[in-house]
Amino acid sequence: MYDKLDGRFRMRHSLRILLSLGLAACTRVQLSPAPAAAGVNAQELEQRLTAFAHDSMMGRRAGTVWNVKATDYIAAQFQSLGVQPAGEGGGFFQIVGDFRPSDANSPTAPARNVVGIIPGRDPVLRGEYVAITAHNDHIGFTHHPVDHDSLRAFNAVVRPLGADSPPRPATSAEAGRVVRILDSLRKLHPPRLDSINNGADDDGTGTIALIEIARVLMRSGGRPKRSILLVSHTAEEEGLLGSGWYTDHSTVPIDSIVAEFDADMIGRGAATDVRAGGPTYLEVVGLRRLSKEFGDWVEAANARQPLPFVFNYEYDAPGHPDQYYCRADHYSYARYGIPSVSLSRGEHRDYHQVTDESQYIDYPDYARLTQMVLDAAVFVANADHRPRLDVPKPADPHVPCRQ
Repeated sequence: MYDKLDGRFRMRHSLRILLSLGLAACTRVQLSPAPAAAGVNAQELEQRLTAFAHDSMMGRRAGTVWNVKATDYIAAQFQSLGVQPAGEGGGFFQIVGDFRPSDANSPTAPARNVVGIIPGRDPVLRGEYVAITAHNDHIGFTHHPVDHDSLRAFNAVVRPLGADSPPRPATSAEAGRVVRILDSLRKLHPPRLDSINNGADDDGTGTIALIEIARVLMRSGGRPKRSILLVSHTAEEEGLLGSGWYTDHSTVPIDSIVAEFDADMIGRGAATDVRAGGPTYLEVVGLRRLSKEFGDWVEAANARQPLPFVFNYEYDAPGHPDQYYCRADHYSYARYGIPSVSLSRGEHRDYHQVTDESQYIDYPDYARLTQMVLDAAVFVANADHRPRLDVPKPADPHVPCRQ
C-alpha cells in the first residue's frame, strides 16, 4: 500500500491487528466450500522464494533489468506448469505504459505485468474469472552497505515496523538491549555487509504463492468452474501503477472478473514480528466493501481450514485516518466494482530493509495462508453466481480513492 506524504507517494504494506467473524460466517452461506484436491507445499514455497528473493535479483525494482529478470522467472514458472499466457501478443507479459523508475541504480527496462490463466472446466462459466494477484517489484539496492545483523538488532528494539517506524536514536536502555541481541548474533556469524533489498516478504511471498496455487491447480486436476486469472503486478512500490495499468487495460474483459484476492506480505506475522501476532494473525481490508456475500464466502472458506485465520476489519473502517483501503493493489480492481480483498500478515522490523530475506519467513504459516487463498478462490469460482454487489458500481474508476 502507499501513503501520500508532502505530495509524494511512498509505499506501505501492512495494516494492523484485525479481529475475525470466524465460524459465524458459515451460517450465512448456502454453498459448502470445498478445499482444493491437492495441498500447498511449504517446501515448494521455500525453494522458489529463495530463488526469487536471491541477491542476483538485485531488489527487483520496477522498470529495471532486474525486474525484467524477476518477471522472466515468473513467466517461466507459469509456462512450465502449463498456465496459459494471457498478456499481450499471445505471451505472458503486459508492458506498463512508458514507465521508468526515478533515481534508478541500474539500467532501465520496460516495466511488465505477468498474466496467466488457468481455464475453468465449465463451458459457460469459464469466460468469467477469479483473479489472484501479487506484486513482483521491490525497492532495489543501495550504494551504502550496512551490517545486516546490526540493523536487525537495532530495528528489533527501536524500529519494529522497519521503514514505517519513525527514525530516531536508541535510548540508553534500548541501546543496551540492542547490544545484547547483537552479541548473540555475533556468536553465530561475523559481520555481514548488505546493500540489496531482497523483498522476500514484500512481495516475494505473494508472488510465489501465485506460482504455488498454479502448481496445485494444474497438478490436481481439480479445476473450478470459472477460470483463475493470475496477475503479477509490477510498480506497486511506485503507487499501484502496475495494477492500475492492468485494470485500465485488462487483457480479459474487465467485467468478466467476478472477484479478486491480493496477497502482499503473507510470510511473517508471528508474535516476534508483529505486536499481537501469532499463527492465526491476518490483516484483511476491503472484503465487505462492495459485496457482503463475497465476505461471507471467504470467511466460510477460512472457517473450514484446520487452523482458521483471525480476520479483523479495524483499519478497513470508512474514514480511518491511516487510509489502508487505498494503499494496496486490490483497490485497482475495487474501483471497477469488482469485489476485492487485500490480505497481509503485517509489517515487521525488516519492512523495506536489506534484511527482508527468505531465511526469516515462517513457511508453515505461509503455506497455510496460501492454501486458504486457494480454497477461497476455488469457492468463488465454483459458485452458481458471481458475488452480488451491495453498492452501485463506481461510475468513474479514476476518481480519487476514499477510505
